[in-house]
Amino acid sequence: MELNFPQELKSGIEWNPSRERLIVVSNRLPFVLKRDESTGKLIRKSSAGGLVTAVAPVVVDCGGRWVGWTGDCSLSVDDEIPEASEEDTTPTAGLLKHQVVPVYLNQQQFNSYYNGCCNGTLWPLFHSMSDRAVYSSEYWQDYIQVNQLFADKTLEAMELSKKEGPDIVPLIWIHDYHLTLMPSILRQALSEKNSNALLGFFLHIPFPPWDIFRLLPWDDEILLGLLGCDMIGFHIEDYCINFMDCCHRRLGCRIDRKNLLVEYGNRLVKIAALPIGIPFDRFQRMAEEAPRLVKEKRQKIILGVDRLDYTKGLVHRLKAFERFLEKHPEHIEKVIFIQIAVPSRTDVKEYQELKEEMDQVIGRINGRFSTANWSPIRYIYGCVSQAELAAYYRDAFIAMVTPLRDGMNLVAKEFVACQIEEPGVLILSPFAGAGETMQEALLINPYKIDDVAELICSALEMPRDEREVRMKNLRRREKVNNVDAWAQAFLKTIRSTTSMDPESDSKKGSCLMSSAMDDYDEYLSKYVGNAEKLALLLDYDGTLAPLAPHPDLAILPNETRKILQRLSNCPDVYVSIISNRSVDNVKKMVGIENITYAGKNGLEILHPDGTKFVYPLPVEYEDKVRCLLRKLQEEVCHDGAWVEHKGLLLTYHYSETVMHLRTGLIKRARELIESAGLVCTTAYCALEAKPPSQWNKGQAALYILRTAFGVDWEERIRIVYAGDDFTDEAAIKALKGLAATFRVTSTLAVKTAADRRLANNDSVLRMLKWIESHMTKRKPRLTSRSSSSVLEAMDEVHQAPSSPSSA
Repeated sequence: MELNFPQELKSGIEWNPSRERLIVVSNRLPFVLKRDESTGKLIRKSSAGGLVTAVAPVVVDCGGRWVGWTGDCSLSVDDEIPEASEEDTTPTAGLLKHQVVPVYLNQQQFNSYYNGCCNGTLWPLFHSMSDRAVYSSEYWQDYIQVNQLFADKTLEAMELSKKEGPDIVPLIWIHDYHLTLMPSILRQALSEKNSNALLGFFLHIPFPPWDIFRLLPWDDEILLGLLGCDMIGFHIEDYCINFMDCCHRRLGCRIDRKNLLVEYGNRLVKIAALPIGIPFDRFQRMAEEAPRLVKEKRQKIILGVDRLDYTKGLVHRLKAFERFLEKHPEHIEKVIFIQIAVPSRTDVKEYQELKEEMDQVIGRINGRFSTANWSPIRYIYGCVSQAELAAYYRDAFIAMVTPLRDGMNLVAKEFVACQIEEPGVLILSPFAGAGETMQEALLINPYKIDDVAELICSALEMPRDEREVRMKNLRRREKVNNVDAWAQAFLKTIRSTTSMDPESDSKKGSCLMSSAMDDYDEYLSKYVGNAEKLALLLDYDGTLAPLAPHPDLAILPNETRKILQRLSNCPDVYVSIISNRSVDNVKKMVGIENITYAGKNGLEILHPDGTKFVYPLPVEYEDKVRCLLRKLQEEVCHDGAWVEHKGLLLTYHYSETVMHLRTGLIKRARELIESAGLVCTTAYCALEAKPPSQWNKGQAALYILRTAFGVDWEERIRIVYAGDDFTDEAAIKALKGLAATFRVTSTLAVKTAADRRLANNDSVLRMLKWIESHMTKRKPRLTSRSSSSVLEAMDEVHQAPSSPSSA
């Protein structure tokens, strides 16, 4: 069914129908679904809000789709989404039902994901009110699950769009804190499907500074989730800087503050400050048409419009108004304070307590100052239509927008749009995003009760010419920077990210990917210093050498080999390679004498003097490993998968297996390994099986350091550890606080305890170059130990219970 809707609701954004489709993903659909009592069928009701007004016409214009929760836990896949009625002239009127992709949540999911994690944890934390945040692993697990549901539905919408044209590249626009994990889930799925899409995200609330954000137990997962995007938008630059700072300090990402870029893995993520606007003309028109609701012309109206929420500073505002009446009794019966509070989360105890406090404070103020003909506060607790709001905005002399913290706050902008008669005054908190751009407002810290009280008096007495100048400038800016301009700016910015490919000629030399030595000055210079000896502990596959489909193909680059050779000859540098290969194989692949090799994740250790150690594994596992090897070869070694035999260790490789066959093979291989009583760990396109043991790369690293430098090594040695997979995490954790640790990874799915992340082998090579440059500039010094003193060091630690025994 083709529907016509007003020309003013057209987006005005140009689209290439053979190439582009916009898919918007938000917590809720852009309309409300209600069931018709007479027919039992669902009907669509308009949903107010700037996002819907700006974005819905864009989705309609380009034939895109909108993914969102239905808003009703009782609905299921059996309930058909209706078309808009023929009388509907709202922005969603042209959105056909096949363009709507609903997400269905049950009551338990909604309570835990939405009320629990979104509003109980993320909302207060992102508003820098960490004392109100509740941290629940149960809520978090449901948050992950619901983000996965949204991702699945978005992939479904992408497939539908792809069917409309083979060259279509979907542009996916994800909204708000409910869906922070979605981008990385989508990115991973796109990678596995070898599919393309542009991923954008816009956060409608503040992003907190590092010292607040780090309190979240899952802070790294939020950051990694968002970094799945090509572009992330925030209201103001402060939020952009906060996000970039968190990426830098928590994940070790390289950032470009000037150009607002974050490097993650082998990708650049664009960060943009895009303050949202309002449908200015629509509010102005409503103000022109709205009837007058307040009859007391002789009384100046002070207006507050807020959702009943602890972030809005409602009690502080009321107390400031009370102080104003105390200090300026000449204004009694000359002003009236109208506070509109829209009910919110009424089933949450914290919000119930806030309402009770509001009632008590308002009752006290009205009781203190009311006269026979006047009450100072008119309190409206309930929902008010936009037409009524426009009337209140128009007639108000002062609008008080004084949140304790707010992402933007559109009330300030709506008030300005409706000021078409006597110019009023906007009192605004600097802790709202709007405070960054609406500088003609009277800015005031809402915590300063006395100062706010005095500012109310100043606003009431402000001369008309000053009010006119301030309001004229505010209106001019908000008319230009309306919600349509915001949507266009977002889409223009994300489209521009297609030219940010680090391999493109236009970005070479300027892109963050071309790492400068200065980065390692920041990372390592102070730690390594100019006096202590340096121990380099490095993984092989994926760290020094690129990962390859077969271990024999993972060749160490010649440049890396040469620099390792030179470092091994440096008197103040000790080099050790710790690999999951056999010790003989890793030595063969590296081909450098005079360094320490550890194989089988540290179970075998070969020192430069030829002394070899082997950690003793239970002999009884020999038969189990032999039996497991046979079963793996019989059941799961096909379609490119194979098993590498390393004595009591087995590695099941599946890198050459096509993607859609991997899941079943991996699942069965894991079952066989675990049923044999062996420990199964994950590596790059491989599963590793070994007998149960407390020995790992972490224990091996500590043992190597003790034998090379003595039991007091930590007092005299600086350590750098770099590795790329799950087994390296044991070493990274064991050396936490004792070494500078690096995890080599380009995937968003990886969590790490490392101090920093490196994108790839090239980054490791650059680090080695920096180390060589730094160490060779130092003056040679005499050392108390040499590589030939391993046996002496052994005598100091030979009784250590965790040490491996000699072969």
